[in-house]
Amino acid sequence: MPIFEPTLPPAPDLSLGYPPAWVILRFDAARLWRQKIGRFFGFAFLSILIWKVARIYVDHLLQTNQALKPMQEFAKTILTQGAAFQADLLNPTAYLLWFLVALVGGGLVARDTLYRVRPLMYAHPVTPRDYLLAKISFAAGLPFLILLPFALLPWLLSLLLAGAQGPVWLSTPLRLLPAMVLSCGLMGTLAVGASSLAATPRAGVGWVLGAVLGLGALTAMIHGLTGIRMVDGLNPVMLAEAWPQLFVGVDQPLVDWGPALLGTTLHLATWTWIAALRTRPSEAVI
Repeated sequence: MPIFEPTLPPAPDLSLGYPPAWVILRFDAARLWRQKIGRFFGFAFLSILIWKVARIYVDHLLQTNQALKPMQEFAKTILTQGAAFQADLLNPTAYLLWFLVALVGGGLVARDTLYRVRPLMYAHPVTPRDYLLAKISFAAGLPFLILLPFALLPWLLSLLLAGAQGPVWLSTPLRLLPAMVLSCGLMGTLAVGASSLAATPRAGVGWVLGAVLGLGALTAMIHGLTGIRMVDGLNPVMLAEAWPQLFVGVDQPLVDWGPALLGTTLHLATWTWIAALRTRPSEAVI
């Protein structure tokens, strides 16, 4: 029997199909969709959104209905106005959103560490850059999609009811969207970086909450002892709340422009570096 030279099947064309980062991101999104945790947070965020939209309608009634004119001055004393009102469209969801990011983002990398998934991913045409891009994009995209209706629906209702004279400025979406990108990017990188330090999803949630609450307590203590406001730029919760205030022009934001830029850049760089370090192929061993 003649001996033939062994042959291998042709290599697959890697340019076909979806990008690896998109496949990983879609898998994480499908897993989240099947969990019951989304129902609770969906109801909570929907309730806050209904309150925001109802407030726009009530403000329109106070402006147009003569019978409600006496209540207009009272409403101005208990409700924020002007730039503070524009920033307040996003702020009530801040703490609840951080909690959601911790519960979801805390297991993004830690779950793969627990079940030894990364060695299998890296054995296929998935690079560490693709993996990290998918995880950060999902962790940052989730809060962005949640906040998007809070920035657009009140603006749209105000535009339909009162046009340019409505309580929501015409330029509010253009001001809030960049603030949302920075705030959600901060949330996503912190969640993925903290999750990469944990070995289980439950520990990942603890790492995220510990980083958020720990940095908040530390900066508050330093601020209280020294009176230095710049240290608030290291508080992730205050940074996420300050960016909408900065972009809409609130007179006294929680954090000024300089500390906010420095603190956000430091958080993005540090947590991305930690996540990249902890998800290297050398770390993905069985």
